[in-house]
Amino acid sequence: MVTLLAATAQTFRSLTQKKMKPVLGDTGASYIRFSYALPFAWLWVLGYQAMSGLAMPGTSVMFWVWLSAASLMQVLFTIFLIRMFSHRSFAAGTAFSKTEVLQAAVFEALVVGVVASIYTVFAIALGAVAVVLLSLAKTNLNRGNMVSVLLSRQTALGLLSGATLGLSTVFFKAAVLALDGGDWLLSAGYTGAMAVTVQTICMGLWMYFSSARNELVLSLVHWRSSLSAGFYGAVATAAWFTAFTLYAVAPVRAVGQIELLFTMALSFFVLKEKTNTIETLAIILLVVSIIMILLGG
Repeated sequence: MVTLLAATAQTFRSLTQKKMKPVLGDTGASYIRFSYALPFAWLWVLGYQAMSGLAMPGTSVMFWVWLSAASLMQVLFTIFLIRMFSHRSFAAGTAFSKTEVLQAAVFEALVVGVVASIYTVFAIALGAVAVVLLSLAKTNLNRGNMVSVLLSRQTALGLLSGATLGLSTVFFKAAVLALDGGDWLLSAGYTGAMAVTVQTICMGLWMYFSSARNELVLSLVHWRSSLSAGFYGAVATAAWFTAFTLYAVAPVRAVGQIELLFTMALSFFVLKEKTNTIETLAIILLVVSIIMILLGG
């Protein structure tokens, strides 16, 4: 249920970002998921702490190392994903980012020593096949142009977004594990809120001192339209971090691919994008993959 909540919130956040992209630009649309999530994230943490009576968890040097690395990876992922929207449909752009699930399984084994079972790896791989089909469904891929498609800018952005998202999720889990004290819900929420704080400050400073300053100003001017992206982003962050605290990262992210089904539905009903036979087959494979992981867990 926590993963379902995270996937749902993330879908609506991404949809809001895409709608704001023509107004704010790539960087501005990326920034609002952090800046406007900040108050909601801390409201949840402070509210839960007040109700539970628990003290904030203690931090360590390794917590800040993992948090900083994860925050940087997530900022890069967001920029790559938003830029993909300029090359692919909304659904396909999100599909490219889902290459992170298999990568996350490898990163998790290397960083925190959590190794997925053969059954889980097979289910994740099945989902990865579905994602690849979705990614290629609306291309004119054939033997003649296969190499050019695989070496295209879209593919590179997809692989980069997958790698950075996979690394960020594993690094965030490592950060939570490095905390001292606090229950799992407070630890997850605190890590998420601190991550959003670091991302907001660092990305904001970079935008201010770079050519993206105008996009920073626009993100402040259009705060009413951007606020929903922050709300959905904060909900998604809290839910994802809670799931990562309780379970292994790779299976959680694999189940989280249900977001792709939500995205397909929004693309069809809201953005009026058509779904073809290959996409339908991929959706079936993705559903089977998710069910296998849920039953196996």
